[in-house]
Formats: sequence, C-alpha cells, structure tokens
Amino acid sequence: MIKYKCPVCSNILDVEGKSYICPSRHTFDIAKEGYVNFALGKSDSGDCTSMCLSRRNFLSKGYYALFAKLICDTVEKYNSPESLCDAGCGEGYYLRALRERFPEAELFGVDLAKEAVKLAAKAEKQSVLKKNLYSVCSIFALPFEDGCFDSAISVFAPVGDEENLRVLKNGGFMFVAGPGKTHLSGLKSAIYENPYENAEKHKEYRGFKYLGKESVTYTETVFGSDITDLFTMTPYFWKTSKEDSEKLCKLEKLETELSFEISVYRCEK
Repeated sequence: MIKYKCPVCSNILDVEGKSYICPSRHTFDIAKEGYVNFALGKSDSGDCTSMCLSRRNFLSKGYYALFAKLICDTVEKYNSPESLCDAGCGEGYYLRALRERFPEAELFGVDLAKEAVKLAAKAEKQSVLKKNLYSVCSIFALPFEDGCFDSAISVFAPVGDEENLRVLKNGGFMFVAGPGKTHLSGLKSAIYENPYENAEKHKEYRGFKYLGKESVTYTETVFGSDITDLFTMTPYFWKTSKEDSEKLCKLEKLETELSFEISVYRCEK
C-alpha cells in the first residue's frame, strides 16, 4: 500500500482523524473535498481558476474521449499497473478514465493548482469505484517514497522526469502525452492569419529508455460556449491579442482537428 511521505521531514504520513500526521507530528489536514495540500504555502501556482473550470466543462462534453481512451490503451499495452501517479493531473479527467480501466489499482493525482485538485477530489465523491487520491504539490517534489509506482503519466504538463525516475520502480513506465502536429488546427485558423503546426518532439530523459509513440488524430465540431472553454484551457488564451480572441465570440460552431501523441519510456535505473 502506497503512503504519502511528509514534505518536511520525509517520514511516512498516517491518517489520524481528518489529518495526515508523521512521527515528527507534522500535520496536513484533509480538505472537506478529500484532497490534502502538501504545497507548503505555494499552492497559488499552477493554472488559474477560470482555466481549471473551462477545462472541466470542456472535457465533460466528451470531445477528448478518444484521447482518454488512447491513454488507457497505451498504459494497458505496456503495463497493467497496480499503481500509477498522474503528475500534473488537473481536474482528474484522465485519471478517472484510468480508474474505469484499472478498477483495483492505486491511483494518485498531484497538481500545484489547488482549484484543479479540489475539482478532482470533489468528483470522487460521486464515484462508486475505488477512490483516486489527490494532493496539491509540485511535480518536482512528489510526496512519495522511492520506487513505489509501476507507472507515471504526464498529460499536457511539464515533465518532472527526475522525480518520476525516483518514484518509479525499476522497469516501470513513464507516459508523456501532449499535442500532435495538427492539434487544434481549426482553432488556430479561426484566430490567426498565419497559423502554425506544432513542432514534432522526441525527447530523451536520463534513466529512461524511449520505447515508441502512440497517436490519434480526429476531427470534432465544437459548439457555442464550448469554443470559449476550449480556448481558455489552452496556452493560446494567454498569448493571443484581445482582437484575435474576440473572433471566437462570433462563432456558433468550430470544426477543428484534434491530434495527440503519447511517448513511452521505461525506467532503467
């Protein structure tokens, strides 16, 4: 059974009442939604509230369902895990999909965005399946012991490869998921005069062997307020001028290509 470790002294935390407490009596309260905050005063970082809510609303409509299926299929192809850490879990959409595929696994989600983790933990209250466990913390300072996970995933998030290497068992797997070459091409065409394709990426990580890549590309038509939610949850929201952003407000529907890639690595310590 995987337990949290104390971010202050690295001792194991046990549940006492409604708190996680280590032998040194460092105490971390369990929020009413069910998550725990290990960020030590830094939980104001990460995605803002509007981005978290837009992502939750958009993903709940099923536009990224084929991507979620690809994640589950890829994890199952390489390793049906008994334990998995979603490092940068957001509001938990992909970890909930993994829970349905692996109902008995120990699944943990971590993110520095407190609002996202709160939404993720709150969603667990309606689940009839085994609960995913969520905590607020940096992906570069995971609250887990060395070598405790079979798998780790990073979905549209920075990759904390050194921490993933530390918490993974030797022979465990790291799955890095992100945009494919033509991802959101329709969205970019709607707001930019000269839209660009995403650069194809293949990165090596120390301590990991690259095994290959899985991908899926399909077209979706996005309607009404879902267009704004899609835009708000992307990095383009922060990089686009007000004039270009307002172009989306005039659209009743948007047809766009969705393209995703998952790079697979094996931990070789």
